[in-house]
Parts: sequence; structure tokens; C-alpha cells
Amino acid sequence: MPLLHEPDRAGRRSLDIPVLAVLALALLLWAWVCAPVMTGSRTFFIRDVFTTHLPLKAFGAEQLRAGRIPAFNPTWGLGQPFRGNPNALPFYPGNLAYLVLPFWSAFGLHYALHWLIAFAAMGALARGLGMSRAAALLAAVTYAGSGWMVSALTFYNLLAVAAWWPLVLLGAVLGGRRGIALGGIACGLALLGGEPVAATLGLVPLLVVAISRLGWRRGFLTAVAIGAVGLLIALPQVVALLRILPFTYRGSHGMSTEQATQFTLHPYRLIEMLIPFPYGRPTWLGRFGIWAPSIVPVIPLFMSLYFGIVGFGLAIAAARTRKAWAALAGSGLLLAIVAGYGGDLIVRLSLGLFRYPEKFLLWFALAVPLLAGWGLDRVLSNGRLWARLATVGGLLLLALAAAVRLLTPTVLASAEQGLARLDERARTEAVALLSTQISAWTVMLAVAGLALAAAAWVVSRKPSWSGAAFAALQVLLLAQLAPLLVTDATAPYREPAPWARLVGPRAAVLDSVLAFPPWAPEPVYRTPDGPRIPLERATALDLDPAPGVLHGLTYPFAPDLEGLQSPLFTLMLYNLPRLNAPQRVNWLRALGLDALVLFEDAEVPGLRLLDRAERYGVVSRLYRIENPAPEAWWPERVRVAGSPPTALWVVSNTANPLTDVVVNEGVAHKSRGAVRLLTDEPDRIELEVESDGGLAVIRRAYQPLFVARSEGKTLRTVPVDLNLLGVEVPPGRHRVVLSVPSWPEWLAAAVALATLICAARQAFRITRVGGAGATGSTDRAPRG
Repeated sequence: MPLLHEPDRAGRRSLDIPVLAVLALALLLWAWVCAPVMTGSRTFFIRDVFTTHLPLKAFGAEQLRAGRIPAFNPTWGLGQPFRGNPNALPFYPGNLAYLVLPFWSAFGLHYALHWLIAFAAMGALARGLGMSRAAALLAAVTYAGSGWMVSALTFYNLLAVAAWWPLVLLGAVLGGRRGIALGGIACGLALLGGEPVAATLGLVPLLVVAISRLGWRRGFLTAVAIGAVGLLIALPQVVALLRILPFTYRGSHGMSTEQATQFTLHPYRLIEMLIPFPYGRPTWLGRFGIWAPSIVPVIPLFMSLYFGIVGFGLAIAAARTRKAWAALAGSGLLLAIVAGYGGDLIVRLSLGLFRYPEKFLLWFALAVPLLAGWGLDRVLSNGRLWARLATVGGLLLLALAAAVRLLTPTVLASAEQGLARLDERARTEAVALLSTQISAWTVMLAVAGLALAAAAWVVSRKPSWSGAAFAALQVLLLAQLAPLLVTDATAPYREPAPWARLVGPRAAVLDSVLAFPPWAPEPVYRTPDGPRIPLERATALDLDPAPGVLHGLTYPFAPDLEGLQSPLFTLMLYNLPRLNAPQRVNWLRALGLDALVLFEDAEVPGLRLLDRAERYGVVSRLYRIENPAPEAWWPERVRVAGSPPTALWVVSNTANPLTDVVVNEGVAHKSRGAVRLLTDEPDRIELEVESDGGLAVIRRAYQPLFVARSEGKTLRTVPVDLNLLGVEVPPGRHRVVLSVPSWPEWLAAAVALATLICAARQAFRITRVGGAGATGSTDRAPRG
């Protein structure tokens, strides 16, 4: 796919220096952000980067170096599914980087490399769709530099789908065996990248491309073939997910209507299509941060709508002639807004697997850059009307910026008067916030107006470098999104925090801020105005999983972020806030917690204060849990609870949760017994048990995939205290082995590898024989 070369009138290939210069500028900006990330000296950290993906990748990297891809992760929630967790990307080829690079370099390389792949892939798709080199560059810049893509840099798995999906669409453009092979490989990588909802939504633009290029019948069959090849390549991930899904909250109950309603796109955010941060910067704190949280949620999901006003204007210019793509963009935007209002409907239609209506913006994100590229080609060929409209729009925006600037003193004076009832500090902070945001609006409106005016001038003058000028304008406009690209130095996270050293290696800990639902109000830190870096460093000192998992800490009470914990674990988590302190301590002991970070004094039996520290005006307290559950033990008594709520009540109120345990069905248990843990690996546990018969309890999450055997016989496993793994052992002395069979994933991996080899050979053979622009010798000419 030549992005910089195009045949001249004599049929020779010529180099476009202006386009090359803009490309170099874009790549320099990428390198400026990503070079420190790839070397491991800095890291992205916002939202899911630290809350979800770093703990998963830290565990996965350690296991991969040991030659394993385990089914369960015992460092998180006592054993949350790992191999079937889409957020973990367990089978993604990029994981090989963790075998040859230090953790921070491999972790950052994923973000940097996939951001670059997204840029190149969209450029290739645009050229495949027949756009000029300048239009293809503009489409690539608009896609990779858009607010949606920059927002996706906080999602390790969504970014993989965003990077590969333009190549999936290119496969449909090419058609034939080569196109199916190319698109199928990209589809498989996107699915292995682990965001199944986004990949499923991507099937709609795939059908749009295939049908518009190849007709209804052939286009539909091509899209199905690409999806089938991708599914076979991703088969290990699919099989692993299907194996664990039935015994997860998401698979058995689905996500809540409340989540689908809460995380929908607010219609007031449509103004982001004109200016980048109308409601403040989501990644910043203080007077630069979000001032309208009811409109813009800071976490857990934020996808910016800003695509650069010039690119958006060009997309509108192409909407009339590219109706399918315009409809796709409009549908994605509309569904992101309205789907949440019928939260119950979307949850039911997706069988409880879909919870973020804002993910429909994938359609918008794919369509707008392509429409912008087509719009550029159209405007440069005949764009007088567009130039007039752009001139009028630019002048209106400049006039609005001037009006905002002139009215600023009046607005601030009125605000200060209206806030007179507040204390001086609060009033000063409120006025500073308002002043900062008004100034930002003035600048953003002025930049948008000047950009439209500059674009109109380029169209009216039509210099030889017109296309490159538009691409350069887009680069400069999208550079306004730099505040979303917040990184922090990795040095503060490389060594264990002082409290991590105090509690010791392999300690099971919990920062109560991590508790979800929360037990108490979240502490309010007095951090400086600016990026969230100080807040992340403060929580790291308070034993947050990022980077606690890198230093051997485990988190038995980790929140169920993906809905993949068992329904019984979720029952406990959601009831902990309703319990009093002694009842909660019972659960802390039962699940083997060693240390707890609280933000208030707790005079409760079973908790012993170890240390306290003040961070940005908040006092943190580190408590030791007295007598927590060992890794495996033999209880004195086993009680039967008729229902999970009854079990919850019994454990909460028992005198000693270690001597008395609760099961859901009868077990013939004798009090005399001893258990010794011999092997403790993620998917293999080996015990030595000597007893009169009964129940051995292991401090691991109960998962039906664990099979217990002793002397060639299969033993029964049961959930203990809702969460723990129990195995019924006959009288005598026995060696008990619990393991998770992995042959289904190995079989699926063999099928995936064979499919990948065949698809790669097909793509290479057709490319070599047919040439770079070939679509296959048997293909008919594609339709426009």
C-alpha cells in the first residue's frame, strides 16, 4: 500500500514531499510520546491501565516466563479466571515481548506499537478504498489522533481491536482468497486482543465495506468468511472463555441495568465535535479537571468525540455521497446516546454481556476518518461551497470566542457574588475553576475558528500542497488532545512501597479504596492542580495493586471489574458494606487477609494498627489482621446452610470463621485432621491430608473446573464459606491433587495455529503472484 507514492501522468511513481513532511511530523509526535514508554522509563496509568491491565499483565508475564498460561489467577480475588478473561489477552502474540523485555518496556510497547498500527492500518484501508495519498494520510491522522483513539490508549484490549480492525475492513475491500486471508488474520488478532464486545460491533462496518464493494451476496459471504477465519485463529481464547463463563456473575446473572444506564453518552457532549474539552480534562485534577461530572464521567469509561474540526467538516462534505458510512457514523453516535436510556432492553438483548453503550462509538470512530478522507478529495476537486461555509463557520467561532472573552469579567464577578455564602477558600477555588474553564473555552473556540478559516483559504487558493496542508491542520488540531496522554515515570513503582516491605512478600492485602461497592466515603486528597500523577503515587504507597502485584502482594478482596468472579463471591462483595466492623473482620480472616489500609480509626477486635501516614491531607492507616486463614486447613466443624444468603449470615456472625465453616450440602466431617500444602501453583494444588475423613479447606476460590484426585479416585469439591475451595477427603492419609484440565485449549490452539499458517501462506502467495495491488486472479472488479 503506497501512502507516499502515486503514479504521475507518465505512469511513473513520484514522491510527495509535502505529504512526507506531514507524515514525519505525525511520527515525531508519536515518538515524542511513546519513546519513553517503550524504553520503560515512563508509563501510561490512567483508568484501566493501572486498575485492570497492569495487575493482569504482571501475573501473566510471570507465568509465561514459567512456561504457563494458567486458567486462574490466585493473586486476584483468590483465583479469578485468567485464561478465559478477555481483559488478560492470555493468548495474544504480543505477550512474547514479556519474555525478552523488562516488564515496563513490554507493557508500554503494547500501547505504543498498537497506536502506530492503527495509524498505518487506517492509511492502508483508505488507499485500498481509492483515496489519494493526501486523503489517506488525513484519514490515518484523523483516526490515530482522534479523541476516541487517544482515549482507547487507556484500554489494553480495546486498543488491540482498534489497531487491527481497519485491516479487517481492508480484507473485505480486497475480496477473494487474499482478502479473506488478510482480513481473517487481522480479525483473529483483534479477537485475541480480548475485547469481544468491540470486535462484535466491528462486524457491522465489515458488512458495510464488503457489501458496498462486492455486492450483497458476495459481500456477505466474504464478511462471514473473514469472521470465520478470525474466530478459528482466536479459538483458544473463545474456548477458554466458554469454559469459565457459566460460573461467573456475568454469565449467570449478566451486568446490571444501572451500569448500562450510567455509562451512556450524554447528549450535551456532542459539542466535543467542535472543541476538545468543553467540560474539563478527564485525566486532570483541580481547576483543570472535570467540572461537570454528571455530563462527563471520569471513570470507568470516557471516549472523546473530538476528531478535529477540519476533519469533521470534511466528513460532513462526504456524507451525501457516502451514505452508508454516514449512516454508520450517525447510528453509532445515536446508539451511544439512547441505548442507555433503555438499559434494561440492551442488557436483555445482549444476555447481560453488554454494559457500556458508549462502545457503539466504534462505528463513529471508524467512519469519520474515512469520510474525512473522501471529503478532502471531493473538496479539493470542487469545494467552493465548502470553502464559503467554512469561512462563515470560522468567523462565527471567532466571534463567539471574542464574546466569551469580553463577558469573562462580568461572569466571574457574578459568580463570586453568588458564592458569597461559601468560606473564602472554597469561593477562591470555585472562581479559579470557573476562570480557568472560561479561558479554555476562549482558546478552543478561537483555535477552531482559525482552523476553519485556514482550511477555507487553502481550498480557495488550491496550492500544490493543499492536501498536505489539510493533514497538517489535522495534526495541529488533534495535538490539543495532549492532556489525555498523561504518563508517569516508572521509577516510583519499581521498588516495593514501605508498607509492602512492612507486611512482607506474598502478603494478602486490601486498600479499602479498592473495595467495590465502597465501605466508606472515598478520601478527598488535596493534590495540586494538574495531571493525576500525585494521586496515583499516593495510592501506590497505600498498597494499591499497581504496583503491588509486581512486588508479590495478593488481593483476595479485589473488586470484580469484569463480572468474571463467581456469583457467590459477588454476593459477599456487595454485602460487605452493609456489615458492621466485627462482621467484616470475620470475612477478612476467612479469606486470609494479612493487612488492611483504612482511612479512619478502627477500634475493632482482630485489627492491630501497624502504621499511619499522611498523604496530601489524608491520613492512611495500616492494620494487621490477626489470625487470618492459612493456605490450607482442617476445620473443627462443618455447618450446612440452606442458601447463599444464609451462608453469608452464618460466616458474618460465627465466633471463629476458621474452626467453623459453611457449605451448601452435607459433608460427613470429623474434627480430627491435619492438612499440609505441598504444591501451590495457579492450576495445580497438592495436599497431604491425614484425618478421620471430612473436608479440607484451601484458601483459593472455588471453581468447578478444578478436579480433585487421590490414588486414582475423583474426590468431590464444594464451595466453602461461599468463596473457598473445599475437597471431601476419605479417612486415612492421602495425597490429594487438584488440577484444571487444559486439553480443550491445547486442541483449540492446534486448530488456531493450522488456520493461521494456511491464512498466512494464502495471503503471501497471492501477494507474491498477483503483486501489491492484486485482488486475486479470480476476483471480479470491485464496485465503487
